[in-house]
Amino acid sequence: MSRRTPLAVLTAALPLVVACGGSETKTPPPAASTAPVTTAAAPSGATGSITGKVTYAGAVPPAEKVKTSADPKCAAMHKDGLEKQTIMVKDGGLAHAFVYLKSGVSGSYPAPATPVLLDQEGCMYHPHVIGVQVGQDITIRNSDDTLHNIHPRPTVNAEFNIGQARKGMEATRKFDKEEVMIPVGCDVHPWMRSYISVVSHPFFAVTGEDGSYEIKNVPPGEYEVEVYHEKLKTQTGKASVKAGEPAKVDLAFAG
Repeated sequence: MSRRTPLAVLTAALPLVVACGGSETKTPPPAASTAPVTTAAAPSGATGSITGKVTYAGAVPPAEKVKTSADPKCAAMHKDGLEKQTIMVKDGGLAHAFVYLKSGVSGSYPAPATPVLLDQEGCMYHPHVIGVQVGQDITIRNSDDTLHNIHPRPTVNAEFNIGQARKGMEATRKFDKEEVMIPVGCDVHPWMRSYISVVSHPFFAVTGEDGSYEIKNVPPGEYEVEVYHEKLKTQTGKASVKAGEPAKVDLAFAG
């Protein structure tokens, strides 16, 4: 199965998209987590971990140059130009891949009380990929002094579109169903792209710049590990977890 989301083309001037945003809240929620690589919840009892590296052996496409002239404020933030790289590889490691336990998980895991932050800064989304549990709050923040909006396009969850016209605005949303790699865009700045993965348990991670990941606090058992990337086919592996021991699962994309 593949998930492919092409770079959108700038099609409208800024004033025309103000009306597409919904309401927002100005009351900041609890402090949000920005850590993208490790899981956040720990079940009781003796557990192990799954570590590994996601690699990419294919040709890396060149970065795409982004035209920011439609918004002078974005252009001012990127005087040397802005580039978008959808496949980021460092020493063979693939960044921004979502790794999670696809099968083998038993029991129920309540959503963490701490929200996850999705920021709009420098006319880009940060982080590029986030993972949350079903029902976990996502804090959406505008850190730029220009109009942004966040517009996820899920297939099984409810779609929403929130406009944030001023710097410092925040809103909170959540998803109530599992769905991996929901594409998120900004209708004001079509080059902006992020992905939200929603699962029912805390056993997931997002690869770092070098492709490494770690899934902590995994109960002993046999699991299927799956990795998603926005431009590549999914890959799977097997993990046998024992209490107090790390299980190593490397996953490779051929390109």
